[in-house]
Amino acid sequence: MESQNIVPTILAEILEKKQSKPLRINTRTTPLNPPNLDSTLIIAEIKRASPSAGNIGEIANPKVLAESYLQGGAGAISVLCEQDYFKGDLEDLREVKESHKEACVLRKDFITKQEQIAESYGFGADMVLLIAAVFVGQKNPYGGFGQLQRLYEECLKFGLTPLIEVHNAQEVDFIAPLQAKFIGVNSRNLHTFVIDRIQAYNLIEKIQAQNPQSKVIFESSLNCDFDGFVVGNLGFNGILCGSYLVRNQTPRVALENLKKALECGKKDSNVFYKNAFKLLDLPLGFVKICGITNVEDALMCAESLQELAIKGVECQAKEQKIAALGFIIEPNSPRFVAIEEIKRITKELERFPNILKVVVLKDDERQMKSALKLYREGIVDALQLHGITKAGWFGGVELRGANFAFYEVWNVESAEDLGEFVSPFVLLDSKSALGGGSGRKIDNKALESLMKKAQYLCVAGGVGIENVESLKKIGAKMLDINSSIESEPGKKDFAKLQSLIVKLKTLGESLE
Repeated sequence: MESQNIVPTILAEILEKKQSKPLRINTRTTPLNPPNLDSTLIIAEIKRASPSAGNIGEIANPKVLAESYLQGGAGAISVLCEQDYFKGDLEDLREVKESHKEACVLRKDFITKQEQIAESYGFGADMVLLIAAVFVGQKNPYGGFGQLQRLYEECLKFGLTPLIEVHNAQEVDFIAPLQAKFIGVNSRNLHTFVIDRIQAYNLIEKIQAQNPQSKVIFESSLNCDFDGFVVGNLGFNGILCGSYLVRNQTPRVALENLKKALECGKKDSNVFYKNAFKLLDLPLGFVKICGITNVEDALMCAESLQELAIKGVECQAKEQKIAALGFIIEPNSPRFVAIEEIKRITKELERFPNILKVVVLKDDERQMKSALKLYREGIVDALQLHGITKAGWFGGVELRGANFAFYEVWNVESAEDLGEFVSPFVLLDSKSALGGGSGRKIDNKALESLMKKAQYLCVAGGVGIENVESLKKIGAKMLDINSSIESEPGKKDFAKLQSLIVKLKTLGESLE
């Protein structure tokens, strides 16, 4: 949890420069248009640059880009008005609003003064962004919660809709007394400008518990349609997207596809991501036992995994998962299991509703078709895609437009081996002739070098009792266990399994 006495680093620089900017006067001639909170809301952003990305795109005519967004189904237009770091201006906002009087327009800026609310209204804003991170912390130079509340109330006086932005659990607690109707979750830390999507994803449940009246918008790090699917699947009401749309050659089409993906994600009742992201953020992390080939082993592993249920992840409901089992449908694997056998095994596993079920496949169209059928029928919760041969594609499917839960597996020896991945997290396995299940380990130094690129360190290949502790020490958040607990390929060994579970439980308790 972050706690600053003063606003630090990049955010501090932006705010300091902002204080020297004079207030500007403009007489509003356009109607107020609040956002439609009853529909899927895409807030499409006009954004020229950022401190992290540098120049994003030249926008010579903001009203033309706004028109493309509106044609694509945008429910609101966000205009970045900060001049020094984002190369925006209030004139952009005025131009967009006057050209599209019926549109809802958001002023996205670093606001600290009540006079800036009147300024926003005068230039045509219908919504105003208020950033919690600006006001959090003891000895806050910008007035703390009291000033945030005054700004919020000032927005309401002018008929403007405040969008309150948070990026961590501390800020969710901080803004709770406002009972805001509209909350944005920024996956980018404005102090460091580092992205942590999974932390942001996990905030929605906390926000919904504290603010059941709120509509929740996901902000930043949207790079393809599939990101929209994930966000919708988690329960977000909408998204705010800038860089991805600005860079796109056909922003209208990109926005249409993103909106469809978001709506598709909302309709998908699968709970894999919601649970996987929670597990990844817990001290012990996400534990998966792979290579299950028969009912006996499945039940033995599921029963043993119950020992890993720790405070906060006990099976209180069907949706609350504690670990996963994996089923391999690659025919050449010594742990191959037929589709009909998977159905039989998963039927028996219904007595353990807190176990996730994952189908593991190679880059093959027939396997992909079979795996997707298992997913659509609710027999498995996710696909583990092993052996990516072309970034962004698998089994004849373009992953950037996927509408199912999956994560990728990349075989690596060094950071250079990890290509561009689409899934929210990526499992790292060792290189071998088999491609997986060989029991070969990835060198810990190589894993450390991969940490920044992968963000969440998820490890397969030779994971066993002798190295789980060292893997946790270097930051592993997912452990995929297979051959180390077998008496022979495809047959799990009870004694080895129990020894590993005891080790994992001890580790989990020490990390709590």
